[in-house]
Amino acid sequence: MFQFSTKIKRNIFLIIIIGLILIFLDMILLNNKINKPWSSLYISIFYFTSISIGSMFFLAVQNVSKSGWSIIIYPIIEEIISFIPYGCLMILIILFLNGMGLLKMFQWMNDNLFNPMSKEYDEIIAHKKMFLNIPFFLIRSIIYIFGYIFFYLSIKKISSTFSIRRSSYSSLENYKKLNLISILFIIFFSIASMLMSWDWIMSLNPHWFSTLFGWYVLSSYLVTGLSVITIVSIYLKKKGNLPLFNENHLHDLSKYLFSGSLLWTYFWFSQFLLYWYGNIPEEILFFLKRKELYHNIHFWILIPNFLIPFFCLISSKIKTNPRIVSIVSIIICIGHFIDIYNLIAPDIGHKGEKFIFSDIGAFLLISGLFIYILLLNLSKRKLMLIGHPLFQESKNYKYPHIKNK
Repeated sequence: MFQFSTKIKRNIFLIIIIGLILIFLDMILLNNKINKPWSSLYISIFYFTSISIGSMFFLAVQNVSKSGWSIIIYPIIEEIISFIPYGCLMILIILFLNGMGLLKMFQWMNDNLFNPMSKEYDEIIAHKKMFLNIPFFLIRSIIYIFGYIFFYLSIKKISSTFSIRRSSYSSLENYKKLNLISILFIIFFSIASMLMSWDWIMSLNPHWFSTLFGWYVLSSYLVTGLSVITIVSIYLKKKGNLPLFNENHLHDLSKYLFSGSLLWTYFWFSQFLLYWYGNIPEEILFFLKRKELYHNIHFWILIPNFLIPFFCLISSKIKTNPRIVSIVSIIICIGHFIDIYNLIAPDIGHKGEKFIFSDIGAFLLISGLFIYILLLNLSKRKLMLIGHPLFQESKNYKYPHIKNK
């Protein structure tokens, strides 16, 4: 079992305290900014929640496909997704504060925009009132959030039965239940992830829309989830808490990282090419605003999110090198945080402002909470699902082109 030492806890608490100090400092310096520091918190909470959601999707796919190789890392994935209840509820609080008018992150929540008699009337936004209205928006958000929490708790409950050896009949019955709940989650996720991206990110700028946006954000969920799974697995292997995790499992994780980065790049290129070719003013404004604020960051994020993973992980030999793979995984996480920041920040009050104290503080605060919850849960459980029907297959798994030491 993983030992959550006092030293590690102290370091995490230090990160959280520094984050809080930076947030309060920003509140003092920018006390006239109604969305501060909530907009910064929203970005970080969404990012770390998306990591957990992407990890749960990956876990569900492994269950449905009856993959045997990944059973060794199941406990890791299950604890990474343990942030879902916390992250989702924090997002819900921020959304309710906006719905009550205490925050003004969502432009379309201004009633004057829908009133033809008002000087602020916006015809484009008014035509979207059937979808963009506060009660329906909050109802949808509650469905997403409690749906994710329900599936998280269901998967965790069934999977906990594999921590000890049971009869073959009992194990197979629980395995079938896990398979069924994973199928239902994938169906839910395929719908909720699209709508959630539209509601929580794209509606921040209600004049702009993209038919590829949901898929673009979904690919980010997946690749960041895979990156964190890889980092934690390598860390626990190094600490001696995951002895059965070897270069064969690492090779497969690296392949997923490699293909996930290509998938994200495909959606990035497809979305950008369509808007560049169409050259419609209300569409390209999305890119022009970010070019003005962040100096073509839309192109620079290709370096950590595509070029580095592509050239570093293209070799089969490098895919089994834990040091290189862990460094690439960290770079991918940083790159996708910048991407999420670039998607959200320009539309919620960061106009004319660069990366500021509350952005750094919120990232440190939420990352500290994420790491604390993850390590605390890892320290409370056995990291081997010895009762899983496919445990032995995962234990003895060998990738055919790897010469095992």
